[in-house]
Amino acid sequence: MGAPTRPAESLVDEPEPSAEELAEIEAAWEAEVLWRAAEHDAGRAGSVPWEQVRAELFGKRR
Repeated sequence: MGAPTRPAESLVDEPEPSAEELAEIEAAWEAEVLWRAAEHDAGRAGSVPWEQVRAELFGKRR
């Protein structure tokens, strides 16, 4: 993974999103999750077991 493109401190200066913006963000995430689930259910997307991901990221458990 690369370094963040912006320092975390700069996020503090960001204005809080409005209720309308939060609702739009939530709706976008829900649509994304539903799309990904449908792709998986239709066999067009796969998944990787957590044990494999963990081993690749952190090495095999001893």
